[in-house]
Amino acid sequence: MKVNLMHARNLSCIAVMAALELLIFTSFSYILYLECITFTLVVFALIFPRKQAVLAAFVFTTLNMMIQGVTPWSFMYLLLYPLYSLVISVFAKCLKKHFLLAAFLCGLFSFLTGQFLQLPFMLFSKHLALAYFIVGLKASTIQFILSFCLYLVCARPVLSVLERIERRFLYE
Repeated sequence: MKVNLMHARNLSCIAVMAALELLIFTSFSYILYLECITFTLVVFALIFPRKQAVLAAFVFTTLNMMIQGVTPWSFMYLLLYPLYSLVISVFAKCLKKHFLLAAFLCGLFSFLTGQFLQLPFMLFSKHLALAYFIVGLKASTIQFILSFCLYLVCARPVLSVLERIERRFLYE
C-alpha cells in the first residue's frame, strides 16, 4: 500500500503547528495581558501555506475547547483564530513587504480578540455586554500594545527560522 507522503507531511505539519499554538496559548495565558497566540498565528500564516495555517488554527482551537470545555469564550476562539489565520495568509505577500502593517494587524487582532470575546454576554443582556466592552477596552488596549511590540521585537528572527523550516520541509 502506497502512502501519500505529501499528505502525511501536511498532516504532520498541521499537527505540530496546532500543538505549538496550544502550548503557547496555555503557557502565556498565565501572564496577565500577554497574549502571544495572535503573534503565533500571524507568523505561521505568513510562512506556511494557507490551508495548513488555517487548519492548524482550527485544530488548536478544537483541542483548546476540549480542554477548557465548550463555553461561549472557547467557541469564540474557534471562530476567530482560524479567521485570523485566513486573513493573514490571504494578504501574506503584502504583509511580508510591509513590516509595520503586519505588526499593526497582529496588535489589532489581539485587541479584537479581547473585544469579540465579550459578544457572548449579549446572550444575557445588551447592557451587560456594553459594560463588558467598556471595561474590556483597557485590557484589550494593553494587549494591542504588547502584541504590536512583540511583533516588532520577535517577528524577524522567528520568521527567519520558520522560513528555513518551511524550505527544508518542502524540499526534503
